[in-house]
Amino acid sequence: MKSNSLSMRLRDVQSRRRKYLQWLLCMFLGMALGKPVLAEMGPVETLATMTATLEEIVNQDPAVIHDPQRLRTIAHEVVLPNVDIRTLSRWVLGKNWRIATPEQRDAFVLEFQELLLNTYLRQVKTYQGEVARFLPLRGEQKAGQAVVNAEIEQPNGPMVHVIFRMHKAQQGWLIYDVSVEGISLVATHRSSFSREVRDGGLDNLIARLHDMNERNAGEGSEMVIKSD
Repeated sequence: MKSNSLSMRLRDVQSRRRKYLQWLLCMFLGMALGKPVLAEMGPVETLATMTATLEEIVNQDPAVIHDPQRLRTIAHEVVLPNVDIRTLSRWVLGKNWRIATPEQRDAFVLEFQELLLNTYLRQVKTYQGEVARFLPLRGEQKAGQAVVNAEIEQPNGPMVHVIFRMHKAQQGWLIYDVSVEGISLVATHRSSFSREVRDGGLDNLIARLHDMNERNAGEGSEMVIKSD
């Protein structure tokens, strides 16, 4: 009985982790459906402006969240310039990034970016008017770095705590990680990808992501994300 109870608890934890991971991916990309970040904006103002623009887009044309092609176009033209995909990829691969060839790094960045985009396109349709409140920066921040806390009010659910990690680049403040209720986008993928690279090598991971992205690009079903 104890073994069955433990197994049920573990499955529940894994299920909640997958749910939060998919939700934070939607937040990570969906909240950036705004205008290009202006360099003079601070990190909090950058996120607040993106969120306000997202709300404006959805209010003016609610059908956009059900149009994958339009969302993909918006993502490539507007979202990705505000996200540091390369830094995100480097953090996700960890030590494997350091030993990867330039070609492997470029290939991984491309496929990981598509992984995030495909997940976003499937999850953004669950948007139900959530309201984000960004809190003032806490304490001293490292030069060029910022940790922005946010509270997300859900119409039919509890308050969700989100942490955005950003850094200053030439084009403004860029997001390189998001955590939802303590579950980090970077840490979650790093755990599963590290294990996969250890067992089969980086080229096999890149090939699997490519095949997954090809399938998900033409399917309407919810994509499967590996996690602990």
